[in-house]
Amino acid sequence: MNIYSLINWFFMYSFIGYLLECCVLSIEYKRPVVDRGFGHGPFCIIYGFGALGACMLLKPVSESPLELYTASMAMATTMELVTANIMVRLFGAFWWDYSHKRFNYRGMVCLESSLAWGLLGLFFFYFLDNWVRSMVDSIPGHMGTVLAVGLTVFYLMDFLYCLRIRLNGMDEEEEEVVGRLKIY
Repeated sequence: MNIYSLINWFFMYSFIGYLLECCVLSIEYKRPVVDRGFGHGPFCIIYGFGALGACMLLKPVSESPLELYTASMAMATTMELVTANIMVRLFGAFWWDYSHKRFNYRGMVCLESSLAWGLLGLFFFYFLDNWVRSMVDSIPGHMGTVLAVGLTVFYLMDFLYCLRIRLNGMDEEEEEVVGRLKIY
């Protein structure tokens, strides 16, 4: 897989993760949820990093469903905990809350989600990854390069914009008001 295919693969998993989050939370809250992720685009990049980590770290146990389930559960829960702690240090908050679920730790991780991460690891290795790879491989060479560069530039610009807003302690609505005031 060349670097452009890898980038498209990463963003495809980030998009699939965004869709998964929106669907699960829409069902849980009994109303549409579409604002998932750090930026404005339809990407939850923790899923892209999770897929990358799974390929690198879990491949050796992928032939044993029980080991794969346990390792997937441990890896994803650890990623969630580390990400939440980084977000708390940077922004004073994190973007999910499991405090209403049983067997949670500080609202950052919970047993229910950990068990689901294990199932997602099985689904990833036994079904999803081959499909995603074939979708990425079907993108014509030059178009794949343009898509990879475009997605990377879009995400980096959006990430830096959102990072600046959140580090300054403003939410997006406040930033829009400040931006309008600067214009006039």
